Amino acid sequence: MQYIGLTGGIGCGKSLVAKVFEVLGVGVFYSDDYAKSLYMQDEFLHLLQESFGSGVVENGVLNRQRLSDMVFGDKEALQRLNDMVHPRVWQGFVQWSERQCGPYVIMESAILFETHWQDRFFKMVGIYSPLDIVTRRVLQRDNTDMERLKRRLANQMSPEKKASMSDYAIIHDEERMLLPQILEIHSDLIQKTKKRNKE
Repeated sequence: MQYIGLTGGIGCGKSLVAKVFEVLGVGVFYSDDYAKSLYMQDEFLHLLQESFGSGVVENGVLNRQRLSDMVFGDKEALQRLNDMVHPRVWQGFVQWSERQCGPYVIMESAILFETHWQDRFFKMVGIYSPLDIVTRRVLQRDNTDMERLKRRLANQMSPEKKASMSDYAIIHDEERMLLPQILEIHSDLIQKTKKRNKE
């Protein structure tokens, strides 16, 4: 079973592309969803309390705003949180992969390059969307404002860089059709992963 990374910035359409791969019969692990599920586990909430204080959990429920306030702008606190979350996400992905079929599986995540996980994957697929399209999508989708969006974008690696560092680039610019790009990548991955699996 070969691991494929699927990444891209906010508003680039990662979930849409991932769903198409699922329709093609490829297993997709949504790392954000898995990470969110950790915050509902008693054991993990206990670890958060030990690391960040009792105020981050109230009546057995995560106080997301308090935790967010504690790590925002505090690199050490953010790193501490990431050191708790990221290894568990990877472990969850590996365990999930063992239950999948097919020559390859996909991990969908916005931060595969930021976490330096790219070397863990056989191939990387990066999705790129122009900034004006990303801005329009996110403002409509997330009910946010321009200043918050700018801060979120400033904290991410540029989409152009992610696409250039990937083995495959999907352009999601509302001009090029997505499906032919995905089908071409899927076909190539089938061939390359099957060959790799035989080696």
